[in-house]
Amino acid sequence: MALDTRAVLAIIAGLLMTVALVAARRDDRLLGTWIMMIAFAVATLWSVLSIVWAQSNPSALSPKLWITMASMAAAATVYFGYMGLHGEGLGE
Repeated sequence: MALDTRAVLAIIAGLLMTVALVAARRDDRLLGTWIMMIAFAVATLWSVLSIVWAQSNPSALSPKLWITMASMAAAATVYFGYMGLHGEGLGE
């Protein structure tokens, strides 16, 4: 069973989010914030690929809903990047 690019990006994003939460629990909250930002950037890429994929293949979500998910992931990327730039860690 081969994994496509979208599946690999989803796995990477999920692993990065898990690592970010573990880092935050181990009192390295700022590192957790930066890793979470990277995780949501990967999630944004996954959502953008899903938009393109849903236009030519049957999908549980319409392209319009994929666009909504991509915009939410992009907003989370900006949010965690802003937190990291101002030295605020996860959970502070």
